[in-house]
Amino acid sequence: MTLSARTLLSAESRVKLAADPDLGGGNVLESALAVSAHPDLPFIATGRPIATCDGGATTEFSLRELDRLVQSWSVWYLGKGVRPRDRVAVHIEDSFAYSVHLHALARIGAIAVLINSKAPKENALELIRRTGPVGVYTTRGRQDLLGHELADLPGSRWVVPAEDVPAPPPAELTAAARFRHAPDDPVSILHSSGTTGFPKPVVQTHASSIAGPRFRLTDYLDSPDDLMMAAQPQSHLGSVVYVNYAILAGTPMVAHYDPAGADLVDAIRRYRPTTVMAFAHAFAELADVEVADGAVDSVDSWVTMGDAIHEAHLKAILGKRDPELPSAVFYDRFGATELGWGLMVQPRSLTSQRNDRCIGRPDALSEVVVLRRDGTPAERGEIGLLGAKGPTITAGYWNDSDTTYRSRLSGYWLSGDLAYQDEAGDFYQVDRAVDSIETAGGTAHSVQMEELLLNELPVIVDCTVVAGRHGENTVAVALVATHDEHTDPALLLASANTALNAAGHPTLAVLELTRSVTDIPQGVTGKVLKRQLRRRYDTLADYLRASDPAVVAATL
Repeated sequence: MTLSARTLLSAESRVKLAADPDLGGGNVLESALAVSAHPDLPFIATGRPIATCDGGATTEFSLRELDRLVQSWSVWYLGKGVRPRDRVAVHIEDSFAYSVHLHALARIGAIAVLINSKAPKENALELIRRTGPVGVYTTRGRQDLLGHELADLPGSRWVVPAEDVPAPPPAELTAAARFRHAPDDPVSILHSSGTTGFPKPVVQTHASSIAGPRFRLTDYLDSPDDLMMAAQPQSHLGSVVYVNYAILAGTPMVAHYDPAGADLVDAIRRYRPTTVMAFAHAFAELADVEVADGAVDSVDSWVTMGDAIHEAHLKAILGKRDPELPSAVFYDRFGATELGWGLMVQPRSLTSQRNDRCIGRPDALSEVVVLRRDGTPAERGEIGLLGAKGPTITAGYWNDSDTTYRSRLSGYWLSGDLAYQDEAGDFYQVDRAVDSIETAGGTAHSVQMEELLLNELPVIVDCTVVAGRHGENTVAVALVATHDEHTDPALLLASANTALNAAGHPTLAVLELTRSVTDIPQGVTGKVLKRQLRRRYDTLADYLRASDPAVVAATL
């Protein structure tokens, strides 16, 4: 890998670019080319090869090479009849190609609908149905999976497999064909995780899609030794915004893909990044992976941009670095697709004091509050609805004004989380609003309970707490993965309830062991699908009668 740090913008150029009022998601490459001193030096590496216009493939891009490929795709899309405001669905192998297609479509005023490469059939079809694309660029395998339902969807005029057109012929986009965006013009539709139902099509605009990178241009200055790795789904907002930042700032970057824990270690060993961005599921898996000496020593900063990561997992990862080196820092960024950026950050190191579910304080570009359900501000320490406002927030959900307006309260976008703010000004996430459990012993906040169990019971690798139904009663149920395959579920349940009771939480009625964290159902972004587990435990009397006492224990 021969990435160059000479592409980094100077501090003066960063300020100038950030101040450009025309900068936005629709003209990222043109804006970067206008200020780049070294547009022909490679600065982006890709985890998987990207097809090029000469019939080959590459894993490295300079700014000019990337721009030429994007222009060629723009011309190809015009040739398919794509026009401004048209949507095009992109559903391909997880790779940097997602960003290539997004920029190619945005440049002509069209809107890329990026669908996660692992999306189940029903989710992909529903996203296509809701967004009404004029065409679908996908792979033959995914086209076959979607079947005749894809062809039957109204509005779509064409479906092109990537195997038929891995790259377009080389072409230059004329000035007349380049769309001039206003700040509120949509440039992309990136879907939510789907943990509470079907993934929602989240709109990002010319202005909102670049507000986070614009802020980082003036809030941070990269070192010549820095190498970012985006080890996330490349269709996800977290990757898209940091690719945009890297393009604008000239920051060397590895646009990888969403790996499992062991695969992430291999990628770190190969590329030697100084910063690694990944989702909570990858970090949970990495925490349980045996790592060879020195394998992750290059990493000074770990960053998560989805749900806040559990303290036990991040401390396990930080502990994998050579103890003779300074401790790495884990930047636990709290965000969501709808928020457009990791708005909250909580830095942690091996010497940080435990502070369960603290998600820190917001960046300067956003305002975060806790609201009561009537929209009035909650008192300090009072649990309420987490709301945010700022330039990165989504314009709403495509073709769904009802859900869009229900997601707003008192001028704030509701993240869907329950939280509180302490007297010092720090925010704490206690649960997702749909996941809290109303038991006879009080409200059980599942995320808080999971955090406590992971910290108090070292045998637990990962756990998920959800609602179960026993007759007319709602109870808390834990699905737990442990280090020890001989764990006695009854003894672990007793220990768990002792810890929960001491901390003032409702206790568990049922604990079920699972042999691996991979047995806990997850969505395409690695978030636990608690709704599936709620269905599993909806009739606990029947479930317990059929269960194996070697893996399930109950107090019922």
